[in-house]
Amino acid sequence: MLEELTLRKAVEFAVMTEQLGNKFYNKMAKKFADDAEISEIFTMLAKDELIHEKQFQNLLNKVPKDEGVSSQDDRWAHLKIMSMSEFFMGQSGIFKKLEEIETKEDALQRAYGLEKDTLGYYRAMEDVLGKDETLTSIIEAEKKHLAKVLEYMITGAKMRGLADAGPTA
Repeated sequence: MLEELTLRKAVEFAVMTEQLGNKFYNKMAKKFADDAEISEIFTMLAKDELIHEKQFQNLLNKVPKDEGVSSQDDRWAHLKIMSMSEFFMGQSGIFKKLEEIETKEDALQRAYGLEKDTLGYYRAMEDVLGKDETLTSIIEAEKKHLAKVLEYMITGAKMRGLADAGPTA
């Protein structure tokens, strides 16, 4: 959660979010190692999170040093609210009750929630930052993750990562 919100802290938080996602997906890949297909999905998601982390690091290099917060601006308030998602709260967030994830359906449901909340945060960040090519590409990738995780939950379809730009059927 972001206490005092600045643009720099918002992007730093996005970097941390990608690191958390990578850690979670790697844990799920190991947990479901006996199911090659689901383990492969989580391994691919973990790799994608590393790509996003690097993209946000590059975006962070473009962000000016910390500046004040406009508390009157609803965009900033929305961004701060989005940072309060249950998935972003460290050990009490995405890793809370990790041992309770017993089935691939449980794991996929948690992944779906993470992707959904991450996408919401990045859209709120875009609202504050304005259009940025790097952020737009990350948002598009997150939308694909969300769609693919949901598709897999519903149909059991295979997922191939960021390079998978084909139809979702």
